[in-house]
Amino acid sequence: MAPKKRPETQKTSEIVLRPRNKRSRSPRELEPEAKKLCAKGSGPSRRCDSDCLWAGLAGPQILPPCRSIIRTLHQHKLGRASWPSVQQIGAGGSITGLKFNPLNTNQFYASSMEGTTRLQDFKGNILRVFASSDTINIWFCSLDVSASSRMVVTGDNVGNVILLNMDGKELWNLRMHKKKVTHVALNPCCDWFLATASVDQTVKIWDLRQVRGKASFLYSLPHRHPVNAACFSSDGARLLTTDQKSEIRVYSASQWDCPLGLIRHPHRHFQHLTPIKAAWHPRYNLIVVGRYPDPNFKSCTPYELRTIDVFDGNSGKMMCQLYDPESSGISSLNEFNPMGDTLASAMGYHVLIWSQEEARTRK
Repeated sequence: MAPKKRPETQKTSEIVLRPRNKRSRSPRELEPEAKKLCAKGSGPSRRCDSDCLWAGLAGPQILPPCRSIIRTLHQHKLGRASWPSVQQIGAGGSITGLKFNPLNTNQFYASSMEGTTRLQDFKGNILRVFASSDTINIWFCSLDVSASSRMVVTGDNVGNVILLNMDGKELWNLRMHKKKVTHVALNPCCDWFLATASVDQTVKIWDLRQVRGKASFLYSLPHRHPVNAACFSSDGARLLTTDQKSEIRVYSASQWDCPLGLIRHPHRHFQHLTPIKAAWHPRYNLIVVGRYPDPNFKSCTPYELRTIDVFDGNSGKMMCQLYDPESSGISSLNEFNPMGDTLASAMGYHVLIWSQEEARTRK
């Protein structure tokens, strides 16, 4: 008989919005915050509009956390309806990419380590399987969807990228990289433009209308280390890449093969950490990314905090840092709402919500 799992392995996700906590903390805990708050920053290269989450900040700061509400997803109620949840698929079956169906928000596309990319609803019904590896040695690591061109693109752990239409018809299946495809992204303004990132230390840009084989890319962007992500800005004119060590790069449509800017930033990767991925603000030229302090990093200071860092996308200067003393984990994934006034940060089993109103009241 198989042994029973210990209770702690069956944890459910929580969304956490933290308040200011007046609990006493040791001098060792307070010291790094004091140092950060007293740091003299060069300030932002330009001031954001008044409805930006970080409007008016004079330089790098630790912002206080948001108001508190803690809930377990499967127990939460919205009115009389239960909060929808995704059915668990067991150990080793983690979801590696997720996109809401742009034509029906009660459905979502998901790629997973169980070896499928599929469309399903929140009741657990599988509506369509777009790709299936049929082997435990191959799984899907990335996913993107375009509503205007009705396309689905997914990448796997051996370098293959598959393009399909929303009816499930496979348009092509090609090995575009030598190793795992960690990220695929369709340009939001020109959806025939595809960026793929890989642990083979390259990011490639493709014209989907002209793909004939693995050598038919438009540009190949070499990196010093494996790459976690490559994502386009909301206007489609810039590309943001995150490697697995200490570089964030910004490329421009005017010259895709040469980085416009390079930001040195500690976010090294290891096997049991969700890959850290930098993301764009949807309305402003801002970059947000989680910090994983590295003692070997040149600018590392004693007791450096695991903050969420915000950079100006033009100058690469840091604008501010977010930190919650009660949730001091590594923020691997950060996502804004469409208006850009609320930020969700994923830390292990928790999600922290940072809102515009809370930031204003605590200045």
